[in-house]
Amino acid sequence: MLNYLTLKMAQSTIHSFETLPRPQIQKTKIYQVTGTSMTTLLVEWESNTPVNSLVTYYPSKNPAQAKDEVNVALKNGKHRMILLYLEPNTDYSIIVKGRDFMGNEATSGVIPFKTASDTRPPQISDFEVTSEIIGSGQEATAQLVVSYKTDEAATAQIEYGEGTGTIYTQKSQEDSNMSVNHIVIISGLTPSKVYHLRAVAKDAEENVGYSIDKVIVTNPTTQDAFDLAIKNLTSIFSFLGKK
Repeated sequence: MLNYLTLKMAQSTIHSFETLPRPQIQKTKIYQVTGTSMTTLLVEWESNTPVNSLVTYYPSKNPAQAKDEVNVALKNGKHRMILLYLEPNTDYSIIVKGRDFMGNEATSGVIPFKTASDTRPPQISDFEVTSEIIGSGQEATAQLVVSYKTDEAATAQIEYGEGTGTIYTQKSQEDSNMSVNHIVIISGLTPSKVYHLRAVAKDAEENVGYSIDKVIVTNPTTQDAFDLAIKNLTSIFSFLGKK
């Protein structure tokens, strides 16, 4: 009987299996992206098994402002995440997490990171100037309507002067409302006169950006235009009379 049991045990198949490794967050690195109009961070890390990606971040003094960036795709190896619209010169707490298909979660724990001060001025684009005449006759004046955009919220102001050059003898009142779309009207100018101007934009960190200089001739008054037409016609008929 003993020999029979021994034989049956010897003939049985031995099965072995290996448990799946628990996910781990490793080699976490945080970089501040330079040259952007807003404070931006790049977070990189690695996982030893396929997991999704979750980054939670908030100002260290105000956890109630916590935000999440999520990528549900399961990925092994290197992970990357971009964090946008952070405050400059601020202490942040950042937590990296990943969950595998079994629901096992890995976390980096809280990683402190202080964003740098904003030293980049606003970038100005779509700088356009048009001229208009207000009133008529000798009482008429010219005005300029200036529009432009900035790549971050900023104030609006125009510096200008007569003629061409790099000297700005006057400036409009600063519009302190922070915006990315700007319109400034400069009134009380002389018709049929050359002016040059540039836009000035200042962001929340007091960084100041300038547009290119633009030269424009204000529109003539109705009387000026009529006189010019008469002068041109006189020149034409005088030329014909000489024949």
